[in-house]
Amino acid sequence: MIIAIDGPAASGKSVTAKDVAKKLKYIHINTGSMYRAVTLYFLEKKVNLDNGTIFKKELKKLKINFNFKNEIFINDIDVSNKLRQDSVNNNVSKVSAVKVVRDNLVALQRNIALDNNVVMEGRDIGTTVFPNADFKFYLTADIEVRAKRRLIENQKSENDIQSMIDQIKKRDNLDKKRKHSPLVVADGAIIIDTTNMKIADQVEKIVNIIKRKDKYTNE
Repeated sequence: MIIAIDGPAASGKSVTAKDVAKKLKYIHINTGSMYRAVTLYFLEKKVNLDNGTIFKKELKKLKINFNFKNEIFINDIDVSNKLRQDSVNNNVSKVSAVKVVRDNLVALQRNIALDNNVVMEGRDIGTTVFPNADFKFYLTADIEVRAKRRLIENQKSENDIQSMIDQIKKRDNLDKKRKHSPLVVADGAIIIDTTNMKIADQVEKIVNIIKRKDKYTNE
């Protein structure tokens, strides 16, 4: 079974997807970490991010692996703790908008799900990666709430709230307007506004929807 959870930055995708997978005993795949890993690799190799034609050559040198703790490895080196660096945050949208990058990672994501029950989260899971997913969810939230969540995640002061709001607005704009696999609500997706919801409530809602549908289908 494939469960797709999409949504903009800091909408609650990652922790929700992780906990849903845990409850269902499925594999959790954070596709955003894959794009961050590629971005980190390009930055460390000083690849010109404005020259997308170089990306194909560089991707051939890159091997991405992960384990089911969602630790990400680039060429067998664990880079999990580097993926939230400001330099990665500021450039991941640019890298993830390039078609050859998306094509490479979408192929990897589809391969992972071949023989596994997965909860996969990202921005184009229900639209591009798995348009026929068994369940599709789209999480959203008020931008100020999203900014506060990201500040907590990055262990930064709430004094930086306006700066974070501006960053998220910029990221949203890039994600929604990119040519390849833009951020949109997938056909048939269930929209969940997490603004006033606790994580446990989000998880329970999704799990209950899945279990109800499963029961109905099995009957």
